[in-house]
Amino acid sequence: MKKIVLVLFLILATLLSGCNGISNNNDSSAPVDSKENELETDPDLDNDVVIENETLEIYDISNKVIGQFEHYGAVTQLEDGFIYAKIPTGRTDKITKMDYYRYVFATKENIKIGTIENWSYEAGYCNSYISNHLFISVTTDINVAEKRTLKILDIDLDSNTMSEISSEKGGFPYNSMTVAGNRVLITKVVTNGSNLEEYNTETKETKKLMSFAFDDKSNVGEAVRQITSDGSTISLLILKMEVNGDTSLRMDVYDYEMKFLYSVDMSTIHSDENELRQGVAHFSVLNDYVYYENFSLTRFLGRIEENTVKPIFETNPTFAIASEIVNSKDTDLFYQSFSTDNDLYLLNSADGTIKKAIFYADDERYQIINISRDKNDQLLISMYFKDPDTGKKLPPRLYYINLSD
Repeated sequence: MKKIVLVLFLILATLLSGCNGISNNNDSSAPVDSKENELETDPDLDNDVVIENETLEIYDISNKVIGQFEHYGAVTQLEDGFIYAKIPTGRTDKITKMDYYRYVFATKENIKIGTIENWSYEAGYCNSYISNHLFISVTTDINVAEKRTLKILDIDLDSNTMSEISSEKGGFPYNSMTVAGNRVLITKVVTNGSNLEEYNTETKETKKLMSFAFDDKSNVGEAVRQITSDGSTISLLILKMEVNGDTSLRMDVYDYEMKFLYSVDMSTIHSDENELRQGVAHFSVLNDYVYYENFSLTRFLGRIEENTVKPIFETNPTFAIASEIVNSKDTDLFYQSFSTDNDLYLLNSADGTIKKAIFYADDERYQIINISRDKNDQLLISMYFKDPDTGKKLPPRLYYINLSD
């Protein structure tokens, strides 16, 4: 087993540009026209296609199998296991319901926590955690406009149960969430605009905090693209489109009382305005460092300098950030997916350094697909390989290891 090898190097102010220079040919000017990337897509609902669960074996650092489960779609890592979804019948030509389970590492239990009828899509990129409760956003009947429903669900990890916080007919599937203290902050696209709402986990009350106006017909106005919190401030990513067609992207920063602090121009992340208009999957702000990933091609890792952002690292469309439901205080983990090099990068935002790592399975053909991380630096690394010439596949693997390995 080749373990992780660390190489330390400094981030220089003149490091390579973070823009990949590739433009998206699909004009997505309206802020509600967003699409998931292929790692986190909604299911193919074509009736001619068989949809089925995937069986994953869990491996440790020594390549020993330590568990197994059958799932469909996103896996959300917890401190003692993970939450996953599963098609009840194993395979189907149309999903009518989805079961949710909790896997526990210590006991290897698969605990059923609930079922969602007419399930279509889970926005796994924005799952949020407060006080042993996991909050997820699920859309049902996504292909039927008059029935499409956005549900915000609370998974109670003490009782292993699932309850519904809100249910909104016609809701937009690709909204975003973050946590601030005891509140879940939710951005919602609505007709001619977008709202910022908060759900108070103690009072169980929901209220609207802010609204942004956007004319859907003329494509003029402002729209919330994403939201994130670093533990003391809240950052809103705002798209602005003007009558003359000019497009800009900015980050508005607030304290926890929603008092405005300052703005940062984010338009420098890409020269193509069409890329700035895209929906945003991941948006992270840690000290002065910013990571941006849209549903198209742009990945950007940069630093805030003089009310704008400057790239500090060269990225490409398969560069990604490890997902975390509890954010680390000073570090972010990045990786290169679908690469023969299997590179990982740990950014320390306190001192501006990056540690580079390489992770291989015992069969070095395996490539990293995605990574998640918990607050104790335990990693879940999903790996897969498909021969580009023959189409032959290796069984998918899920590694459970510590970052220090």
